[in-house]
Amino acid sequence: MSLPQILALVAGGLGVLNLFLGFAPLITGSSFYESGVGAWIPAVLLIGGLLQLPAILPGDDKPGLAPAAVTTGGTLAFLFMVFAFPASLAAGGVMVLIFGILQMGAAVAAYLYEIGILKPPAPNPYGAAPGPGYQPGFPPSGAFPAQPQPGQPPQAPPTQQHPQPGQFGTPPPGGPGQQTQFAPQQGQFGTPPGTPPGGYPQQQPPQGL
Repeated sequence: MSLPQILALVAGGLGVLNLFLGFAPLITGSSFYESGVGAWIPAVLLIGGLLQLPAILPGDDKPGLAPAAVTTGGTLAFLFMVFAFPASLAAGGVMVLIFGILQMGAAVAAYLYEIGILKPPAPNPYGAAPGPGYQPGFPPSGAFPAQPQPGQPPQAPPTQQHPQPGQFGTPPPGGPGQQTQFAPQQGQFGTPPGTPPGGYPQQQPPQGL
């Protein structure tokens, strides 16, 4: 049920309530229907409430301006009569006046929603109203990663892999700025076997001496 329909339902319910409050005393010892001068007030408020039925019942019919106009006319007329009334109001008169003003406000608000002057509130994007501990700028409840349950091993954080030499443009060892020393092996570059590091061959002692 939309907000205009809720307001129309409230206005109609208050009209029925004001009808039964007519049996309450308008002044001391006299009700609305016994006084004779105020019997029309609950009746007018009831008519204003019944005119809200097209908005409450299923269908596309709209009540229009009639409920707001009838309820406003009856409530304001009773209010002006209270100011000019010589005696003080009893409990029934006070309750009818209060509920009549509430009925008038609900009927006028429903009509303003109907013609588009007032707009219903936009729905919450998260589907629910924020709680008392909600702080703007933080994600709603459930957006944080789930915590491990008791008895389950905690999940290890993802390890960061370092690039291997020669990967992603990393120069291998011995690149620019580094010198690689090569020690010649025996037999390479024409060096006869048995040649010392200085380059001179060792003389073998004569055999047989």
